[in-house]
Amino acid sequence: MRALTDWQIAQLSRWLGLDLTAYHPPQLQRLLTGFLQRQGLADMDALLAALRRDARLRQALLDSLGINVTQFFRDPTMWATLEREVLPDLLKRFKRLQVWSAGCSVGKEPYSLAVVLHRLDPKGNHAILATDIDEAALRQAQRAEYPASDLQEIPPTYRTLFVVRDGRLIVPEALRKMVRFERLNLLSDPYPTGVHLLVCRNLLIYFRSEVKPKIFHGFARALVDGGVLFLGASEVLLSPSAYGFMPLQFGFYRRVGER
Repeated sequence: MRALTDWQIAQLSRWLGLDLTAYHPPQLQRLLTGFLQRQGLADMDALLAALRRDARLRQALLDSLGINVTQFFRDPTMWATLEREVLPDLLKRFKRLQVWSAGCSVGKEPYSLAVVLHRLDPKGNHAILATDIDEAALRQAQRAEYPASDLQEIPPTYRTLFVVRDGRLIVPEALRKMVRFERLNLLSDPYPTGVHLLVCRNLLIYFRSEVKPKIFHGFARALVDGGVLFLGASEVLLSPSAYGFMPLQFGFYRRVGER
């Protein structure tokens, strides 16, 4: 596939209602190349022509840009820090937590959060909002079923909280009821507010550096004073004080002061 032109990116953005200029060009090129191959389309001209007449294809392409790379308890050391230090401190400060899992993909991250909260505070009435742009991924997340082999991603101390039946790993109702799934576009939709823990991991690396300040300012506005932002192991928030954050631990930032 030839390199994308500015005109092609503008046309795709128009048909999808998604600002593709926010994506790193190599990442966008890779995602579109894979989509063309799966759909049996020869090139970008064929894709653009098909998008004009096929709403289902537009939704399929939009879903494919959701970047669904995920697993339960990704980067276990960071999850251990969350469990042992970050969440106990938040529970002392705020009692009932409002958690936002941004870019939740097929639900493994918010269900991991539900497991940890259930273990730390089983009688707590905590709420997790899980959002993504990919509607197909959100439907899968709501089903709360995964291949049984995914149990290996979950630390042994938590595995007894899940059910394995007929080759499927099933998230129990006690965890499912903690999570609410919604579609949200980080580049254009309003963010929730009153959040105590905001988890957005290994997603921002796909965006151009020029759009990240707007996202981080939005994250700061979403969090209450004293709330915590949890990023991925491959992401670093440079100059956190410019957004109203202070570093806590590797990957964790507390919201402080004006933003």
